[in-house]
Amino acid sequence: MSPRADPRPGVAYRRPEGDAARIVLESAGDPELPIEDLALDSWLEAVHPEDRDRLREELGGDGVDVAYRVVRDGTDPTWIHEHGRRAEDGDVIGYLLPAYDRIERQRRLEQQRERLEEFASVVSHDLRNPLSVAVGNLELARDFDGDEANERIDRVHDALDRMDELISDLLSLAREGRSVEATAETDLRAVVDRAWATIGRTANAELVVEEPLPRVECDRNRLRQALENLFRNAIEHGSDGEIDEDATPVGDDADRPDDATADRRVGSDGVRVFVGRTDDGFYVADDGPGIPEDDREDVFEPGHTTAEEGTGFGLAIVERIAEAHGWSVSVAESRAGGARFEFAGVERHDDPDGTAGDDPASGTAVSDRGSPSAE
Repeated sequence: MSPRADPRPGVAYRRPEGDAARIVLESAGDPELPIEDLALDSWLEAVHPEDRDRLREELGGDGVDVAYRVVRDGTDPTWIHEHGRRAEDGDVIGYLLPAYDRIERQRRLEQQRERLEEFASVVSHDLRNPLSVAVGNLELARDFDGDEANERIDRVHDALDRMDELISDLLSLAREGRSVEATAETDLRAVVDRAWATIGRTANAELVVEEPLPRVECDRNRLRQALENLFRNAIEHGSDGEIDEDATPVGDDADRPDDATADRRVGSDGVRVFVGRTDDGFYVADDGPGIPEDDREDVFEPGHTTAEEGTGFGLAIVERIAEAHGWSVSVAESRAGGARFEFAGVERHDDPDGTAGDDPASGTAVSDRGSPSAE
């Protein structure tokens, strides 16, 4: 006796005369497609109102290939892929299949389309501007000698540097469209310190950490990039100084930055950056000028920036990294009047006793120099 073949996925069905409101099941149910409890003689009533016209239109032709939702009280909609053909007697016969794979493919295609539109926007506008500057100044340099020619060449270099920065951020944005495939339990404080060691090299910025930070489930490198972008954003918008790109990173491979950070901090007009825990995640805040309420919905849009030298991709990358982890990120006003970025839905492996953080850190916090700092 030959082995029994695996059952065909889905449920065989018949629609008498192609009636959208009636359906007859002609095979056993599929555990991935729980529809037996639906009213088969009033099928259309179970179809989501937004999908009914699309189903009717498909049933009006010779073939049916459509995905739609059926709804039960108190449960999320179930996506169904209906695939059939019209028989000689006018009935429509075919299979009802789970549509999750189809919907997921459609979602990925939609994301890819959105990425392509973003790339086209950058190539057609943001990259064209510095390219025009470079070409124009290169042509002018041919007409000058000495210092005047060198000045034009310098402008060409500046424009090319700008293009390189845009391309780098654009590639980062493309990579962050992927989901996180490998995560591990990670000490959030260690990731914060390494990110600050890379970015916090300005003469007038200070990191203040509310202890204890939780251990979180994450992709360590991608979380570090998100934190670096937030730190850079706070420093560039909130301090009078600029990030010293030539400075030696402090503590890049250590668990804590050392006191050398203080040697590059002068004056009192700088920005403080706060990191702490919340009920279901963590926050990054600052005491800079903040983000106007009317602009908060737009700050994560690719290309949105209020800084002359900004690319507008930093916060978009932060949002992509959060979404890839299954988190959400939102922006509000910090207690100090600056910006507060809050990550929610973060899986934590420990939940230290104490209340959620409120920036600036209440009680005792630890600054980037490792000493207690009362806020």
